[in-house]
Amino acid sequence: MSILIVGADRIGALVPRLEELGASRITHWPARNRKVAKNTIPVHVDAVLFFTDFLHHTAARKLKSQAKKLGLPCLHCRRCWSEMSEQLDRLAQ
Repeated sequence: MSILIVGADRIGALVPRLEELGASRITHWPARNRKVAKNTIPVHVDAVLFFTDFLHHTAARKLKSQAKKLGLPCLHCRRCWSEMSEQLDRLAQ
């Protein structure tokens, strides 16, 4: 599974845990500014994970719209593992 992470400044501690859950490719876009809203979601992405604590509203709205058009599942959570792991488990099933 390939995951696009939008938001957060650093994800280094989360990468090994995501790989344990089956994420083979992890792409990270820090999204504190609106420039990220101009990005296009890559073709290889299977799911989009939004970290709502560190996310520009315009970027979130535009990327969520793109993901919906592509039929990708979107997960919205704070950058805490307990909340994120529950949602990723549901996605994996």
